[in-house]
Amino acid sequence: MSKVNLAIFFLICPLADIACAQGPAAGIVQKMEAACTRVCHGPSLIAQQRLDVAGWTREVNKMVGWGADIAGSDREELSRYLAEMFNNTRPRPSSAQAAPEGKAKNVFQTSCLGCHDVTPTARIKADRAGWMRVVERMVNWGAYIPPERKEDLIDYLLTNFAQ
Repeated sequence: MSKVNLAIFFLICPLADIACAQGPAAGIVQKMEAACTRVCHGPSLIAQQRLDVAGWTREVNKMVGWGADIAGSDREELSRYLAEMFNNTRPRPSSAQAAPEGKAKNVFQTSCLGCHDVTPTARIKADRAGWMRVVERMVNWGAYIPPERKEDLIDYLLTNFAQ
């Protein structure tokens, strides 16, 4: 296993005992790494989620619909594993962290910083259309943005994190 793959393996498995287990947990982690974190997205997208079994089942089925190669027989086990490791008992990143002032600061802190810190947002340098796509993608991934505040949030992002 390469150093990069090994690093990914330990990033998605916060408990080294489970990650190194010689049993079902280790097997499903290896399958998840092969189907998800090496192919489509990094482990941080998984680690930032806080879902129960039903939520992870929906996510796994959505990923399969988008082309993830996860055998039907592995989906239930993967959903249970993810719900055990990445559920709502894990602390979220602080949404009280410093954010630029603006009309939609509270929406940004609640809807965006509730899942990740400001770093990924600050890296994106987009125009209005780009921020609209980013916001829609986040909503599709489960972020709740009050519909009546979506334009305010896009204006906020454009003002504070523009090209």
